[in-house]
Amino acid sequence: MTQVRLPVGRLERCVSWWRTRRERDAAARHLDRLALATGPLGFRSVKVYPQQGSLLPFPLLLVYARGRREDASVLAAARVVHGRWAFFDAGRGTFVAPCRDAVAAAGRVDAILKHQMYPGTFPGGQAALWEGRM
Repeated sequence: MTQVRLPVGRLERCVSWWRTRRERDAAARHLDRLALATGPLGFRSVKVYPQQGSLLPFPLLLVYARGRREDASVLAAARVVHGRWAFFDAGRGTFVAPCRDAVAAAGRVDAILKHQMYPGTFPGGQAALWEGRM
């Protein structure tokens, strides 16, 4: 009998994906908290929560701001990573913040959106997240 060994990273990704897909209600609750936290900052949000059996695997939250010239948006998703829930920018696939702190996640979404609308004025964005300036 042959043993099948999966690399730990691949197995962990599969389990995380399965748990996120299975616990849609928990993901929706985390995204609701993010929507409430971004509201006072002046951003609007659209909740895209698929029904069971839908082709869209995860609940998503579109947070957007309307600028004078352009609109800016972040497509947020809540998913399980290393056994814990975290917010991700689903459009770029980058980590935003842990789900336990929706206010900090709202601050990072605020920095990303302001950087998209005014790149020369607000040097936030994803580069600042990775360099630890935020």
